[in-house]
Amino acid sequence: MRFYRAKLMNHGLGTFALTLALLVFMGGCMPLRPSRSSLPNMIWPEPPAIPRIALVNMVQRPDDLGIHPGVFKQLWHGLAGRRSPEIQSPHGLTTDRAGRLYVVDKVLRQVHIFDEQGQRYQVIPESGPPLLTPIDVAIDERRGRIFVSDAADGAVRIFTMGGEAAGEIRRGLLGRPTGLAVNLATDELLIIDSEHASLLRFSLEDLQPHGMIGHQGKAAGLFNAPTAVTAGPDGLIYVVDTLNNRVQILTATGEFVRSFGAAGDAPGFFSRPKGVALDAQGNIHVVDALFDNVQVFDDKGRLLMAYGGPGHEPGHFWLPAGIASDGRGRIYVADTYNRRVQVFQFLQGGELPE
Repeated sequence: MRFYRAKLMNHGLGTFALTLALLVFMGGCMPLRPSRSSLPNMIWPEPPAIPRIALVNMVQRPDDLGIHPGVFKQLWHGLAGRRSPEIQSPHGLTTDRAGRLYVVDKVLRQVHIFDEQGQRYQVIPESGPPLLTPIDVAIDERRGRIFVSDAADGAVRIFTMGGEAAGEIRRGLLGRPTGLAVNLATDELLIIDSEHASLLRFSLEDLQPHGMIGHQGKAAGLFNAPTAVTAGPDGLIYVVDTLNNRVQILTATGEFVRSFGAAGDAPGFFSRPKGVALDAQGNIHVVDALFDNVQVFDDKGRLLMAYGGPGHEPGHFWLPAGIASDGRGRIYVADTYNRRVQVFQFLQGGELPE
């Protein structure tokens, strides 16, 4: 009997080894996804002006950021006929201090998380109640939380950094939550309510409301279908007042400071502004979905330059939406209908990236 069991065990080990060898052989024979062609050298503004923006990457899949699954996962996906995960409809996006990129996908109804440094990719939620219409994402790094606005559900969903559900903000106050931002200067979560044309402030400590800013209107401090928000290191708040075709700058408590932009089809005007971010020098980058470009303004609202343009080639956009920046001077634009995130480098001194 012992001899028979040992024979079975040896046979099982042999079968396992043979199967493993076959998988490795098949994996070596499986066609790899063709490598993406090199990006063209694209800078803005064009010479002889000093370059300020350079295209450095386009992200559709984890491997576009050098994030590769292990060999066994690659083999398993290949045998199962599964493709590498791809962005389908990027909208809001943000980054954290560790360099992770968070991208809301309206079609997949999830958030892609690309951790380039940790060589890890995940999506949230992986299980539990699905998101209905996710719009934007914000990170509370101090407490390890991810906030995702769900417009159709009238709620902001909360997840841990590991992706587990951790509650929601609903309270009957939110009509159609869209843009999100964390104001580090005040330790608050900022929520755009597009339905009620307002900006809500919540304490990050206990998630209690701190007040509401604005309502429907065209006067200073009022909004018409606002869509996006960000906050500067000094606590100033920047609101994309979409159907008023302007960006409004407010104090941390909501007092009007200034606005810039108006409806028009010339540089410095807007057609459908959708996203806003600040670069390392405090310049204001505003995405315009119908212009298919990003216009850059100084802190007084004076136009400095623009980059992008309509199209499908690198450096061009098709109905872009969200925009975010990180501590490395990189600017990420959700190129929605081209199903990708384009990554640009802010060239502070005009020196080109290596």
